[in-house]
Amino acid sequence: MSIASSTSYDDSSEHSNNLLARGGKHLKCWSKGSENLQHKFCMALTLDYTVYNFQIAYNEKRWFIQKRYSQFDKLDNVLNEKFPDVMISVQRLPPKKPFGSLSPALIAMRQKSLDAYLQAILIRPVLVRSDEVRDFIDMPYDVRELYGEEQRHLVAAQDALR
Repeated sequence: MSIASSTSYDDSSEHSNNLLARGGKHLKCWSKGSENLQHKFCMALTLDYTVYNFQIAYNEKRWFIQKRYSQFDKLDNVLNEKFPDVMISVQRLPPKKPFGSLSPALIAMRQKSLDAYLQAILIRPVLVRSDEVRDFIDMPYDVRELYGEEQRHLVAAQDALR
């Protein structure tokens, strides 16, 4: 299923967060609201769903991602399986709700929870280095290289201090 893209954002909920711990360059994340969209399967069948919008930045490079709750849920399942010791300290996602998922109160609560979840993921270098997270945030290849090099230097500096 394809996700329609749109350029409308709710800037009233925007907030900035420095997210990479302990110096060096930073990944930053801004919540950019949500949108209710429709996907038409055929003339008679449409699916209403919500996408959550985020802007991510590394140095001067910025990009937008648009994800459904179900995509966050899949990422969470994979990360919990692959990194259980790290994920134990990451805030849990709100539970799934098959009905009423377009209610404004639920969408607002999920937006806050998904924002906190994404922030918690991005402050943990071991998770950011994973292909799962890099693919999820659509990290551009040049940023992957820069971030990887930055992390190698940071680890080398920390090792030298030990």
